Amino acid sequence: MASEAKSEDSYKLFMEALEVTNSALEELRDKPVIKNVLELIDEHASGRKFGVAIYADSPDDPFDYYTVRLNQRRIEFVSRGKDEPDIAWKVSTEYLRDVVENSDDYISNPLKLDLDWLKQRLQDAA
Repeated sequence: MASEAKSEDSYKLFMEALEVTNSALEELRDKPVIKNVLELIDEHASGRKFGVAIYADSPDDPFDYYTVRLNQRRIEFVSRGKDEPDIAWKVSTEYLRDVVENSDDYISNPLKLDLDWLKQRLQDAA
């Protein structure tokens, strides 16, 4: 029952954090250097799917999974569950909660976002 509640909570958190992330990426769209990075992401990773693992305490113990894809410089929700074998992003519920609760901070300072997973995938694709 407790893991069911975690799952319910993670879906709402994940979807809200995804919206904040996309709003922050929109803010970066025309900034020098970052603009070039976003263009590279679009060019090399657009349409590709990435697995996301949600965890509470340890990245080695995820309790929920999502699949996202990059499309037109946005991260789009594809599905819930582990349908993408390669987990690109392990993210804690604590981080998701912080993004949602402090959305204005993340949108005004997008460099606070955890995009290391995306940079790594860009390097792999290039």
